[in-house]
Amino acid sequence: MKDQKAILIKCIKNDEPAFVIAGHDAFAVKTMEAYYNIAKENGADQDFLEDMQLVIDEMKLFQEQEPEKIRIPKLKEFEKKSRHN
Repeated sequence: MKDQKAILIKCIKNDEPAFVIAGHDAFAVKTMEAYYNIAKENGADQDFLEDMQLVIDEMKLFQEQEPEKIRIPKLKEFEKKSRHN
């Protein structure tokens, strides 16, 4: 499975946008499954799809094992203020 942290670091280093979904996000699994389906419908490489499925499975397992950590995302106060600057 690709190192998700390494992918994010590479994006930051290269000043490329990235979209991060944390394991505690209540919408993470459904979002990742939707992305998987879009990728599959549009001809994504089978190796990529298999790797993506591993990430989805890992996320599902985390959410099953740690249900007390799952929450609906919201902006923190400092994030709201920085957004308006």
